[in-house]
Amino acid sequence: MNSLKYLPFESYTLEAKLSITEVRARLEANIESRQGIRNNNRLSGNTGKPYEGKMTSDSFEISRVINYRNSFLPVIKGRIDTYLGKTRITIKMRTVIFVMVFIFFWLGIVGLVCLGILIMGIIQIRELLQHGFSPVVLIPFGMFALGSLLFTFAFKAESKKANSFLSDLLEGQEVEKAS
Repeated sequence: MNSLKYLPFESYTLEAKLSITEVRARLEANIESRQGIRNNNRLSGNTGKPYEGKMTSDSFEISRVINYRNSFLPVIKGRIDTYLGKTRITIKMRTVIFVMVFIFFWLGIVGLVCLGILIMGIIQIRELLQHGFSPVVLIPFGMFALGSLLFTFAFKAESKKANSFLSDLLEGQEVEKAS
């Protein structure tokens, strides 16, 4: 079982039948320049493009335009090049650094509490067997599980949307997935 697939990162390569110029043109047609603070009002000059970010001649950094807050929205970095006469787009997705640091810090603290509870349970096993234990000690384990699942599945749901959009837009076939 590959446990890395449950982390909030993705890296894969698309192979497109389109030329580099056509790939670039299709991406540019669907990416608006990044705005500092987004005003979700329809009259604010929203171009209706599904992604925002920046694009250079052979790379891009984008994220999906949404009308709500989602801390787990992936930052998508891509590089366009040719390999054996075919256009390849190498894509890497991750969450925003601040969100990743916060979640890992939070999970680390809760994980240490869980570890402390386990150690104390092992040390005091005789007392636990005689008197039982309070279900309250399970709360940190639930917090850890819920936090991990939320982080993983919220990111994976968004990355799946982005993967599908990019594959359809660029008429690409996934040829390589980093593990």
